[in-house]
Amino acid sequence: MTLERIQTSPKVPELVMQSLIHAMESGAIRMGEDLPPERDLAETLGIGRGSLRECLAVLEFLGAIEIRSNRKVVIRDADYIRKAISFMRVSNRGDLQEDFLEFRQSNEVTIAELACQRATEEDLEALELSLRLMQEEPGNYMHDVEFHDALALASHNAMLAAVIHLVNSMIGGIRTRFFNLPDYPQIAYESHLAIYNAVRDRDPDRAKREMGHHLDIVRDFSRKYPDAGSD
Repeated sequence: MTLERIQTSPKVPELVMQSLIHAMESGAIRMGEDLPPERDLAETLGIGRGSLRECLAVLEFLGAIEIRSNRKVVIRDADYIRKAISFMRVSNRGDLQEDFLEFRQSNEVTIAELACQRATEEDLEALELSLRLMQEEPGNYMHDVEFHDALALASHNAMLAAVIHLVNSMIGGIRTRFFNLPDYPQIAYESHLAIYNAVRDRDPDRAKREMGHHLDIVRDFSRKYPDAGSD
């Protein structure tokens, strides 16, 4: 199998996709065929296995490959992967914070409302855990991500949960920088706690209001520290 060796770059997932596209267009890889074992694939591409696994996870999430037991099967054509790359590139733009916030406003407020109606005890426990971890490790932005993922799952709407999970992965870099800002971790924790309390109390109006307030906080920090959202 012929794949192009990848040069060092911070955009490794995109480069893996590009290499996969070229291999498919040359006939080296066909839809329905297995990818080589991870060890061989990482060596061929010239990247570490850890980086490769991250790339494969992105490809799986975007529906380009499917994991079947220990096999990784290509299930989409080159054009589909090309479109997936275009979608990924959105996350690398530094001028889309307001777009992201508008997107989150239209989706996460609804998620908070649905979670009030549908959250199970298990869902509430997952939210509680992420809050506890936010207190224990205030500088770790991943607990913020875990809270929003858990809240989306608590909506029990598969489409919303999947989209929010993808968006969370796209804005991880912004969250990393926000958690280095003065006072942000504590303010974010208190805001998340207010959302959780509203969901626990099954109060949809309050939950929507608290989610809107949380997104206003993010917007305010974005405007106060504009460089926090850019590379």
